[in-house]
Amino acid sequence: MDKQNHPAARITRCFGRQIRSTRPGIFLKNAHPLLKRLLILIVLPACLAGAGGVYVLRLSLAQQSGTIQVPGLDAAVSIERDPSGVPHISATSDHDVFFAMGYVHAQDRLWQLELQRRTSQGRLSEVFGRSMISNDVWLRTLGIQESAKASWNSLGNDAKASLTAYANGVNAWIDSHPNLPPEFLLTGTPMQRWDPIDSLAWTKIFALNLAGNLNLEMTRYLAGAALTSQEQQFLFPTTVTASARASATPQATAAQIAELGNMNKAFQQALGIGGRYAGSNAWAISGTLGKDRHALLAGDPHLSLQIPSLWYPVTQRGARLDSAGMSLVGLPLVVFGRNAQIAWTGTNLPADTQDLYFEQVDPSTPSRYRTGETWETFRYRKETIHVKPDFPTALRTPIAPIALTIRHTRHGPVVSDALGLLGQPIALQWTALSADDTTYESFFRLNYAADWRGFNDALRSHVAPTMNMLYADNGGNIGYIGAGRIPMRAKGDGAAPVPGWSDEYNWQRYIPFDELPRRYNPPAGYIVSANDNLLEPGYPYFISNDWAPPGRAQRIAQLIEERRSHAGGLTMDDMQTMQADLVSVSALKVLPLLKQFPPRTPQQAQALAFLNTWKGAMTVDSQAASIFNVWMMHLRKRLFAKKLQGDWNQRGVAHYLDAFVADTSLEQVRAALTDPTQTWCAPQPAVAPASCTSLMSLALDDAILQLTKLGGADMRGWTWGSLHGSVYRHVPFSNVKPLNAYFEKRIESGGSEDTIDVANYVFHAADGYQKTFGAGFRQIMALSPDRGHLYMNSTGQSGNIISQHYADMVQPFQEAQLRAMRPRSQLSILTLSPRAPRQETGQ
Repeated sequence: MDKQNHPAARITRCFGRQIRSTRPGIFLKNAHPLLKRLLILIVLPACLAGAGGVYVLRLSLAQQSGTIQVPGLDAAVSIERDPSGVPHISATSDHDVFFAMGYVHAQDRLWQLELQRRTSQGRLSEVFGRSMISNDVWLRTLGIQESAKASWNSLGNDAKASLTAYANGVNAWIDSHPNLPPEFLLTGTPMQRWDPIDSLAWTKIFALNLAGNLNLEMTRYLAGAALTSQEQQFLFPTTVTASARASATPQATAAQIAELGNMNKAFQQALGIGGRYAGSNAWAISGTLGKDRHALLAGDPHLSLQIPSLWYPVTQRGARLDSAGMSLVGLPLVVFGRNAQIAWTGTNLPADTQDLYFEQVDPSTPSRYRTGETWETFRYRKETIHVKPDFPTALRTPIAPIALTIRHTRHGPVVSDALGLLGQPIALQWTALSADDTTYESFFRLNYAADWRGFNDALRSHVAPTMNMLYADNGGNIGYIGAGRIPMRAKGDGAAPVPGWSDEYNWQRYIPFDELPRRYNPPAGYIVSANDNLLEPGYPYFISNDWAPPGRAQRIAQLIEERRSHAGGLTMDDMQTMQADLVSVSALKVLPLLKQFPPRTPQQAQALAFLNTWKGAMTVDSQAASIFNVWMMHLRKRLFAKKLQGDWNQRGVAHYLDAFVADTSLEQVRAALTDPTQTWCAPQPAVAPASCTSLMSLALDDAILQLTKLGGADMRGWTWGSLHGSVYRHVPFSNVKPLNAYFEKRIESGGSEDTIDVANYVFHAADGYQKTFGAGFRQIMALSPDRGHLYMNSTGQSGNIISQHYADMVQPFQEAQLRAMRPRSQLSILTLSPRAPRQETGQ
């Protein structure tokens, strides 16, 4: 134990700088009598209790050296920790590697595991009380846990064994360490044992994290009643617009859809799930362009920011296993990384894999719903949600358990039942709820793939989420596959809810795996994926209406082209520079319109002066970045919000659509201002007679007023970093003062929604612009003999707040610094030694 953190040192600091001696009597001798009593009766006991508490909490930290005997191993396992706390696991069997993964995840992320388990099971109310009831209802209605149990039997024996070994490793730590991290103590939460099904359930939450078209489907439905067909096609480009326009339905149904959408969004915000264009940057450089003819692979997945990160860097070596990269907490595998022969990474493929169906109930027999010309009986599932009383629990009346009945149709769960209201039943069909979901099997097999064929074979098992999986190998080859199940519909494109009683909207089959989009060694020598449309012209199948704008992908390709002529080829340093790039291609396309704008006030002229010399870089020290981003936010409102509200300005509906307006792209803003066929600048009922110029002026005035409130009257103080920061939220203590000051981490940030170093932000009146969505880690791999491998996680290796590795990566990550995945210097070695013959706990 270091001297600074020793309990005695903490006691000393309780009394302030006046204490110079280890003999407190010297100080007390000359103290005022009242002060003596205060010190003896209050301060000293408080400090002793605090020091004792710190000592107990330190026992919850990971032991990083020595030998520990645990049951369930075949042989001894070495866990070598580097100076960043990253474990490097070596074992004689792959089983023992997976066991050790469970052990180190429990050592470092026990609260995160508990939170993930309760999230997937819909049991957060047992810990957090009433505030989490709606979230539990939503997860129970989706049936995440039920679906995970159903998919277990679809896995191969080796995949099942890896999950069982991982669960045994987690439980070995739990069984031998009664001292739990601070969150357990502060919330009074008991720790329960991990089950292999908990891992499978988390793969489905991961899929939910990347599934954005459910929100868009509801948004299209609500917006359809207020927009003309031309306006709707502008905001929601679809291949089949009729289904989205068929939304002129009773207001009660619209209100129900809005309430359902708001419930889903509240769930996403509370637990850091989802996000517009969720999904990442990735690019592969072939040996024809890479230094010394070696392929390079770079990736940085984008998800909601949280602390600790969802990701956990690790290296694994067993009998056959030799992987390194980023694991997902809750799973025993490297999800994005490399082995001795290949490397792989991925981005979200925003395929339309979720459909909402209006179901028709038999008026004479409410337990039946219509299917074509006949009626079928709903399948019913009962759930019970237990709710913890508010603090202080001992003084509160116990809350009766909540009984929940969920109906299922042939399409899936009736998600509208989550609202607890009678009305139009709405069912959800989603690929991740399939009973034969073998997604985990695909990640498992990727770790053992040795070439392009093995890569393809592994992804054949992938179901959800749909992903753009990029590939590189030791031979300098690169490739890409759009992996996952993508439904083929008899009619429509899934753009908006459709009649469930009509067979013509049913899913018929999935796009055959061998016909999914793919490339191998393209002539350009590189592949770029940034959630944009990668389909070749003439691709025969419908995949999505919801591609991300092309700005990020265009900037990545631009930088590759600029650097490809470097002597010796592209390097890992080039990749690192690219990942940190803050230039917005989309902003540069809009900028000429802003420069032509005639200022109407001295303040407008001063603001425009910053933009006149701006090169589109969203850096922390840029005033122009602040003016541009805030101006565009208010311009979006002026252009789109009024029309979207229309006659449907009901409670809930307007709020839901306002969130969509904030997510409209710069490409749409530019088109609305320049396309002569568009009427967004035309006079509107709630707006004074206006042209695009006057709307731009009003929006700029709005921006200047807001920036003055946030940054003062001097525009030189309007730097983007002072107004915009990354917020790594902690569940639950970001919502608890003063604990949020300790558990949550904030840092000044650059970037915007379409820079490579992405930053999707929301505005809060008290805190300014908060980046709540961005890269969760960065990783670069060189397929060279030395197996060059760089990474940086967004927070720290440990989820324990008293660990030195709780947030030690926040600053270097913000500065785009990377570290070697296999550093030469190691800090400590922990040996796990088998204590007794292995005892499996299979299903």
